[in-house]
Amino acid sequence: MKSKSDRPEAPELQELLQKPSSLPMIAEKNKHATIIPSQTNKEKSRTVDLTEDEGPDVVSTIIGKYGRWQLLMTFLLSLFSLPCTFHIYLPTFTAKETKFWCKRPENFSSLPLPDWINYSQPEGACSVRTLSAAITIESIMNHTASLVTPLQKCLEWEYDRSEVGNTIISEWNLVCDKAGLTSLAEVVFLVGVGVGGVIGGWISDRFGRKRILMGMIVAQSALAILSLLVRSYVQYVVVRLIMGFVSVSVVYAAFVLSVELVGGKWVTIAGVCNFFPLPLAYLIVSLLSLVMPNWRDLQLALSVPGCFLLGLWFILPESPRWLLSMGKTQEAKIILEKAVKFNKRDMPADIDKLLMLHKSENQDEGPSVAMLLKGALRMRTICLFLAWFSMTIAYYGLLLNIGNFNLGNLHVTSIILAIVEIPAIAISIPILLKAGRRFPIFISMLVCGLACIASELFSIAFEDEWIMIACLMVGKFAIGSTNMMLPIFTVELYPTMVRNLGVGASQISAGLALICIPYLWRLTMFNEHLPMVTIAALAAIGGGIVLILPETARPDEPDPVVDSKLPSFENNSPCNGTFTVTDDRGH
Repeated sequence: MKSKSDRPEAPELQELLQKPSSLPMIAEKNKHATIIPSQTNKEKSRTVDLTEDEGPDVVSTIIGKYGRWQLLMTFLLSLFSLPCTFHIYLPTFTAKETKFWCKRPENFSSLPLPDWINYSQPEGACSVRTLSAAITIESIMNHTASLVTPLQKCLEWEYDRSEVGNTIISEWNLVCDKAGLTSLAEVVFLVGVGVGGVIGGWISDRFGRKRILMGMIVAQSALAILSLLVRSYVQYVVVRLIMGFVSVSVVYAAFVLSVELVGGKWVTIAGVCNFFPLPLAYLIVSLLSLVMPNWRDLQLALSVPGCFLLGLWFILPESPRWLLSMGKTQEAKIILEKAVKFNKRDMPADIDKLLMLHKSENQDEGPSVAMLLKGALRMRTICLFLAWFSMTIAYYGLLLNIGNFNLGNLHVTSIILAIVEIPAIAISIPILLKAGRRFPIFISMLVCGLACIASELFSIAFEDEWIMIACLMVGKFAIGSTNMMLPIFTVELYPTMVRNLGVGASQISAGLALICIPYLWRLTMFNEHLPMVTIAALAAIGGGIVLILPETARPDEPDPVVDSKLPSFENNSPCNGTFTVTDDRGH
């Protein structure tokens, strides 16, 4: 009996871990590869041209690359993006900084607000003049009140509620010496996102996509309700920390499960469609905040949808590809039989033989972070780390700092930029199918950077805010496309065994970038244009780094010539349409 150390890894993963340049070597080797369809038919081996991109794997051979079953499941899985996006985008309104001033004493309540502010707070709202008995409303309005009275620290404030209602800032007075706590609350949330991306990815690769998906959506729904009951800032921060952890786990477990249910070009389409709820979520938050300006009411309204997703436990399957990679052949067979029936296809007579040939030889080996730092995967992990950092700064720097642009009404600007993202997602599908991965991502990030620079140049030359909004729309459109394409590219660069772990590792970088987002606009203390210039520079650098990575799609090549009687589940080609040689979707 072999020990763990003696048990070989999947061939493609093993070569990737050992040889940094294994990709072209494997491609050369596959030019003359031979498929052995069964152990009892060795003499009937057929030579197959494996230099082409696209060949059916065992799962797609059985249930088809895309059908009614995959359509239903990928649609349901896309719904999990809604509650997660709600909680990420909520602080745009619930933590919006507004004008504030030191509260008027009861005997000065009839004094017009501008007169009160001008007289009592000459150095800002954090300090207020000491009001002696000689100072009256009339003396202030007549400008005869003494101006030599000492200043004292203000302890109570009033807030401008014309744009948003009660926020966490107004509820816990996070102003003046407590102003930094607003950013800290979001930093803590985003730390949770970074940690959750890695730990959640590891758990998903180890115990399955469905379990972590449904377990985390339960936790997310409970935390959303719990956040309504918090009565202190510390309690709120703790809830946000855990919320960040579970939210990213939900998003990427749903995303990976979606792309593992389909095959061929549909991996790209399903992956992109998984992000269509994002702009819808932005629109819902923006519109609901108009109707429910108080943060607790808005939190409650946006917590309800996640609870309904719990019923999908009885509908959603585990990933059959993950089950096969873990050696759970019978569980995978049950799911595939249901999918075949739903898709109205004929069940292959030799399904057991196909599944046994696909069975992973390293089923007892758990995923390891060390795998991401060996061989060719090391360079991919480093490049993706930098690319995700740059993309996250650009995407969320524009998304979560809408209020800092001071472009009129916050809700109108938010709605416009959300609508712009819808065509950005749609156009990503044909671009990915026709132009590959690297160059579209590079161009979209470069366009975002140029749009950010243009917005700053136009803000100097013109005073029309709509010109700046137009530039931001272009930048948001471009980086919105990148936000759709980069996750798909990342998924394609990692094998099934460590796919969720690889995607999660990229979230460390994204988490670090997100931590920087709340502080990005503090660069204005050096120069008012520095935040946008920083976004532009990082977007361009990130796009250039993507060009170092290998292309995972070759859209111009024809379909492979394979004997129609035999599924090419032995396809070890360096690129099978949407997944690279690192993918062990079918042996």
